[in-house]
Amino acid sequence: MSEVRTRFAPSPTGFLHVGGARTALFNYLYARAQKGKFILRIEDTDQVRSTEESYHQVLDSLKWLGYEWDEGPEVGGPYGPYRQSERLDLFKKYSEQLIAEKKAYPCFCSADELERKKKQREAMGLPYVYDGKCRNLTAEEVAEKKAQGVEHTVRFRTPAKEVVVEDMVQGTVRFDTALIGDFIIVKSDGFASYNYAVVIDDYLMKISHVIRGVGHLSNTPRQVLVYEAFGWQVPAWAHVSEIVGSDHKKLSKRHGATPITAFRDLGYTARAFNNYMALLGWSSPDGREYMPIAEQKTLFDVARCSKSPAMFDVFDLQKAADVDLAQATIAELETYLFAKSKLNWLSNQHIRATPDDDFVREILPFVKASGFVPEAECREDNERLREILLSLRVYLDTLGQIRNYLPDFYQPFAPQKSDYVSSEYFTSEKFTSLAVAFQRHIEQMNATSDTLNPDAIKEALNLVGKETDTKGKPLFMTLRLASTGRLEGLELPVYLSLLGKARVLDRLAKMVALKGAP
Repeated sequence: MSEVRTRFAPSPTGFLHVGGARTALFNYLYARAQKGKFILRIEDTDQVRSTEESYHQVLDSLKWLGYEWDEGPEVGGPYGPYRQSERLDLFKKYSEQLIAEKKAYPCFCSADELERKKKQREAMGLPYVYDGKCRNLTAEEVAEKKAQGVEHTVRFRTPAKEVVVEDMVQGTVRFDTALIGDFIIVKSDGFASYNYAVVIDDYLMKISHVIRGVGHLSNTPRQVLVYEAFGWQVPAWAHVSEIVGSDHKKLSKRHGATPITAFRDLGYTARAFNNYMALLGWSSPDGREYMPIAEQKTLFDVARCSKSPAMFDVFDLQKAADVDLAQATIAELETYLFAKSKLNWLSNQHIRATPDDDFVREILPFVKASGFVPEAECREDNERLREILLSLRVYLDTLGQIRNYLPDFYQPFAPQKSDYVSSEYFTSEKFTSLAVAFQRHIEQMNATSDTLNPDAIKEALNLVGKETDTKGKPLFMTLRLASTGRLEGLELPVYLSLLGKARVLDRLAKMVALKGAP
């Protein structure tokens, strides 16, 4: 078997979004699983929409995701250049060959004329197919029009036949070329069209497998025809399932164009996001969902991809119905996230599995951005901060969520009665007696230091229970609320030891006062 060579070929006309990122991931994983090569090619022949800013954003997104390309921009390789705008002479050479072999021809039909014919066909309920007006122009007629400076395109002379595509995911798919017609391979500006340039580049770069979204399946017969016209071997095709949103509808440009970098800024790690995307249309042989990318690189097989649509269940699209997620701020995006999406579950698993030093280093920028921790204390070697972060990480679905917990440890406590008035534990007749008893035991601990020992706290909880004849939830939930102002969080002895003696006593005093307020 010859070397497996896959490619990802984005157009730098905007941000890299989830659809493009998944295509890149599947090509990257398949190349690694087959011990082949992964090539990055930039298809920047759209001179109106392509920008250098988008080009660098695409590269930065791929670097964050961790897809090391073996050939391409910034890396080089034997089949460059790897930007289509630098390969125009190659496209011209091959288009001239097709014209000389009568497999393509100049077309002088204007855009207005073609649009008028297209509308006429649509009005009749028929698909538009070029009528071949310029197909049989003589050499003299072609020369005369060129001499007059009439703009022209180059069209492929499509033979009448059935094109059969054997797809690794979709199976056997048949296309009648009567519904395709003579398609443009060189635009009037001299730039190669997508369906032409992609074939030239894939052939010259020795791409063995073309893995892309099922939306490209309709392009495949045109590309097969170009391969056949040159007598080149057709690559293996794999058109993976489309991605739908949480509303089960195909992702719109507005809802599907969230930049990949937004997920980074929300606090998802590349490890978690890659794991999530790998499951969008693919499943592991043993059915596992949590997988480090190192395992994905050995297990991935494009033949295991599903035809069925894959659900991107990250955003509540009903809540975001009138929102352009591509333009939303990070704070706005957070309000549209599903709390219990598969991405959040996977992200939590990856955060828990991260080595301690790596976790602290990764989360520190989010700690600094929160503004709750003094700048001088935002250090990897700050033992108290480190202990707090490592204790809290089991509750984090994203690194950015750390800001929801830090105020407890770094900000003054200011309870509001409205937050607790409906709680059965706050309204209990025993609230004050339990809180005051616990306060007494905490005051008696470690008179020379602010530190609290978790075991000592646990013993104090039990003693308060015995003294007040209270146990179970009425004891522990009431004391949690009285000492933290919360009804959820870390195991209470750990939580209070992290807060420190002064903060715990301050909370107990303020909560008792709040209970007694009219």
